[in-house]
Amino acid sequence: MKFTIGENIKKNATKCKSNFSCLSGENGCLCEIEDFAGEKIHFIKPGNAMDTCDYRMGFGYSYLCNCPVRKEIYNQYKV
Repeated sequence: MKFTIGENIKKNATKCKSNFSCLSGENGCLCEIEDFAGEKIHFIKPGNAMDTCDYRMGFGYSYLCNCPVRKEIYNQYKV
């Protein structure tokens, strides 16, 4: 399933190294969302593509996703 998000959100993802491959629907490039608090704070599970992602941020024993594109995919599609 391909994902569609607004161009304004893509413009905010200036550190994306994968040319927005997550929008293709391939789950291998999406970090798995473990939990979330509202639409702005998304906790991710270790693993997947997060080793190469500049938007991953350590937070205690967990990680936060700061990617505007990934967060919008989750907020819209719950993936």
